[in-house]
Amino acid sequence: MQNRSIVAAMLLALALPAAFAATYPGALKVTFRTSDCDGASGLGSVNVDHISRIQPYDCPNGRKLKQVLTRTPAGANEVFTITEDEAVKVEAQIQRIMDARQKALEQTKPVIINR
Repeated sequence: MQNRSIVAAMLLALALPAAFAATYPGALKVTFRTSDCDGASGLGSVNVDHISRIQPYDCPNGRKLKQVLTRTPAGANEVFTITEDEAVKVEAQIQRIMDARQKALEQTKPVIINR
């Protein structure tokens, strides 16, 4: 009887990481097209949890952009400039990730271990 309990516990220990990996894939990235005041463009990608704010930015030449402000847990700061159209897309990506996380939390089933 005790051997079965040990085997069951070992199988559960092996299965749990796989179950949680499907629900929580780790760091989720938001990818976007960057743009500077002169119109040059590039690509940026950041961990969604590091985005602290998206705010307006006025270029010296009058062009209207948005800044994506990030801060890592280590304290590093990065700023990306994007167009207003791209900011709408970034905000939609962030909202989808937040909705998916909320849904995953609501659908998580508790694991009960009888001893």
